[in-house]
Amino acid sequence: MKKAEYDVIGMHCVSCSMGINNILKKTKGVSEVNVELGSSKVFITYDENAVNDKLIVDQVARLGYKAVKSKEL
Repeated sequence: MKKAEYDVIGMHCVSCSMGINNILKKTKGVSEVNVELGSSKVFITYDENAVNDKLIVDQVARLGYKAVKSKEL
């Protein structure tokens, strides 16, 4: 399992964070999601054999936000 931190551009309310949380938790291979609205960050634990950076960024983009990987944890 890998852990990564993403900055999310455009996330500004609880509804935004809940949508991001829900779509990422439904992504096969993602085991844990923690969305921090105040810092506009998302922390994700995932199976690197099933999920890659592009998939995470694309899932967030489906909701109209931009995710940028800030670091691996």
